[in-house]
Amino acid sequence: MDKKNKIVIISLLSILLIALCMFASEMSSTKKKAFTSVSEIEEDQSTEVKNEDNSKYIDMALAKEIEAYFQENNIDHESVSYCITDLKHNIKYSMNENEEFIAGSIYKLPLAMLYYDKVNSGDYTMESTLPYSGYMHEDAGVISSNYTIGSQIPLSELLDAAIVYSDNDAGHILFENLGGWKEYKEAMTKYTSSISDNYYSEDNVSIANTMNDVITYLYAHKDEYQELIDNMKKAEPGEYLDRDIQQGMPQKYGMYDYALNSVGFVECETPYSIVVLTSLGDKGADVMAKINSIAYEHFK
Repeated sequence: MDKKNKIVIISLLSILLIALCMFASEMSSTKKKAFTSVSEIEEDQSTEVKNEDNSKYIDMALAKEIEAYFQENNIDHESVSYCITDLKHNIKYSMNENEEFIAGSIYKLPLAMLYYDKVNSGDYTMESTLPYSGYMHEDAGVISSNYTIGSQIPLSELLDAAIVYSDNDAGHILFENLGGWKEYKEAMTKYTSSISDNYYSEDNVSIANTMNDVITYLYAHKDEYQELIDNMKKAEPGEYLDRDIQQGMPQKYGMYDYALNSVGFVECETPYSIVVLTSLGDKGADVMAKINSIAYEHFK
């Protein structure tokens, strides 16, 4: 073999060796990324089962499928929080469940529950009236269209307006009648023990764990809240959590600025409740709909 051929062969072998090294490096990087993804799933998401006998019903694929959706669509984990509870086996799947988000009008759900409790206990009737003062007016809506400042408004209309139309004046009248915002939040602790740092703040923030406690309480006592549940079904039917599954589920949505949230439950083979809080602007509608669609496919 002449010198020229030797040089060619050595050059080809060198190129092949370099290519093999680059391939090995890329495979190592891919494995590292895969490991990181698994770590993110374990770090960001959690599963809690209150009865160890039900641990066999834990669906590990649920959290992984939601995580895959997040990664495929480059969704920022810090901008989403959720709690999904298997109501049949009392298993909770969650992510960022203790992180505070702007609540928007989801606060009106436990507020309405407090009044249905008062009606059921005989403290009020649906014909009882509450005063509409000037400082309770927030913006245009059903209540401000139908009543003037100084009016006495039937409780039934306030509850319908707060849930079906998410009327802000109705909500304001209802919590002021309890003594104010802080007094309302104190009364609401009958449904939850999940109290975040700014729970009593006038900023109206919430965590998914708090609303998970509320919605699971509602489901456990749903016979006492049937009218409320019916109103939840009337509020923007087929939208938000229900947009992709179209089950006519009861839910209470809330939005403010870039925050879009909803809380509700689905009756299916394995009934479940769901809370999704987002700070993604309009994209939040797609995210909450998809998360619930994934959950529904697992539980239906």
